[in-house]
Amino acid sequence: MGRWRVDSKANPLTVFILEDDTAVRDALTLFVSQLGHETLSFGDAESFFAAGVPKGSDVVIVDIGLPGIDGTQVISWVNALAEPPRVLAITGQSQTIIRDFLNGMPATELLRKPLSATELALHL
Repeated sequence: MGRWRVDSKANPLTVFILEDDTAVRDALTLFVSQLGHETLSFGDAESFFAAGVPKGSDVVIVDIGLPGIDGTQVISWVNALAEPPRVLAITGQSQTIIRDFLNGMPATELLRKPLSATELALHL
């Protein structure tokens, strides 16, 4: 993963990661940090909401299938902000389930699990 490291002073982001699978969340946090970005990681939407409002210059990576408040509700909340951050929705679900989840949602970037380092780096 080290080959993706960038100069954090060049274009650092704050990236909020919402993923209930601890191993996936830890891997995303490590990789995004190695790219030179600040990360804030959450296992559920409730913890994310309690942490404060992301800025328009931030990025939110959210698993669509979060337990409790699901990822689509997070995406709706984020997109309703006065200055919404960019949202990357992630999922391992089938195309049919994805279409159902995102039906009527504002344009959101979608990445399928398993995520590749190249794909993720290109979207940040």
